[in-house]
Amino acid sequence: MAMIHFKGRDLYFDDIGEGNPLVLIHPPGMGRMTFIKQHVLSRHFRLIIPDLTGHGDSFTLDQNISIAEFVEDIKAILDHLNIAACVMLGYSAGGIVGQTFACTYENRVSSLILVGGYPKVTNPKLIWMHHMGMKMVRDHPARLSGIISRAHFKDKLEREKLRGHMNKANPHIWYQFYEQSLHYDGIKQVEKLPIPLLLIYGERSDWINSHLKLYNDCYPKKIYIIPGASHQIPTRYHDALNNILLGEIEGLEAKG
Repeated sequence: MAMIHFKGRDLYFDDIGEGNPLVLIHPPGMGRMTFIKQHVLSRHFRLIIPDLTGHGDSFTLDQNISIAEFVEDIKAILDHLNIAACVMLGYSAGGIVGQTFACTYENRVSSLILVGGYPKVTNPKLIWMHHMGMKMVRDHPARLSGIISRAHFKDKLEREKLRGHMNKANPHIWYQFYEQSLHYDGIKQVEKLPIPLLLIYGERSDWINSHLKLYNDCYPKKIYIIPGASHQIPTRYHDALNNILLGEIEGLEAKG
């Protein structure tokens, strides 16, 4: 685990492996433990996995952190590491941070990967889930940590590791991440991106997959639907995801 001091706060992140930099961005509350099943990719890529401000070990007493500030977190880490450009992956609402980063610093992203991503929340179930997440993080954050960790991991030790990491999150920032994601609309911005876009979804996540049509006017793009997979792709369906990433990113390197 590495750390930089930025805007009076300590930002923690994993920096493992060598090669083409791959930045992985977590959803609200979850932190960098979301991607422990992707650590095996460090044999092929340099993985940069931050705890965004107010998540995991990136502690802060601040209560108002925006998606734009998460973007600046990532830029500060890349600047510190002298990384000019990276492949950027966002999972679920973490994809909103990835999209915003790519639209803000287009020259810093060679390709954008969204796992269960959406440029705008339109499905009624996803709207409801954002509202429920906001209510639970306000009233019962520890209970929400337990629910999310059980949804993502079968193994008890891995589940407890994620739950413990989530319990470090600042509930005010966690809440705002949900709220800002709910009202985000990045359709027009992401349509203008000239970089390759890779979209990965689970076959059994209709409430997420319905957002795929919102990327219809994006080009160039490629789509994977993982058979039998639910939304929790990085943890529950990590072998399929890792194989896709290995093939696609190495393919991009070969073209470059």
